[in-house]
Amino acid sequence: MIRSVGIFAIALSISLFLPSFAAPESWAFTASEKQTFHHGPFAFKVEMSVKGNGSLKKQNPIPITSLKVKMKNEKASSENLKVKAIRVYFAPNVFRDVATREFIVTPGQWVTKYFHLRKEFQPLLGEKGYIEVAFENFVIHFYPRERKFSGPV
Repeated sequence: MIRSVGIFAIALSISLFLPSFAAPESWAFTASEKQTFHHGPFAFKVEMSVKGNGSLKKQNPIPITSLKVKMKNEKASSENLKVKAIRVYFAPNVFRDVATREFIVTPGQWVTKYFHLRKEFQPLLGEKGYIEVAFENFVIHFYPRERKFSGPV
C-alpha cells in the first residue's frame, strides 16, 4: 500500500513538472518597469508591464498576451496629460494599435489601462520591437527585452 502511494506520487510529480521542461514554447515572461518623466509643463510617472508566451532572451518574435499601462500626472503638472494611442511595434516601422481611444490624465490622478489581447490579435514582439505611448505632442517608448524606457521624443 505504501509502495503504491509512493509510486503514484512520483508518477504524478513527473507528469506535472516534465512538460514545463520539455516544452519551452509554453514558457511565459513578464517585463515590468516604471519611470518618472519630465517634458515641458508635465511631470508624470509611467509603469508598464508586458506579459507574453516564450522567452525574452530568444531572438524569435514572441506573442504579447497582455499589456498594463499605469500613469500618474503629478500634482506639479499644470496641464492635463492627453494619451492619443498605445501601439506595439514589431519592427521599427511595423506596428499594431492596442488602444486608439484618447484618454486624459488630470494632475494628481492615477489611470490604469489593462489590455488582455485575444489570441488572434496578439502582436509579435520582434528583436527590435517596443511599446509606444503616444501623447498629444510627444511619445515614449518601452523596450521589454531591455526593460528600458526612452523618450519623450
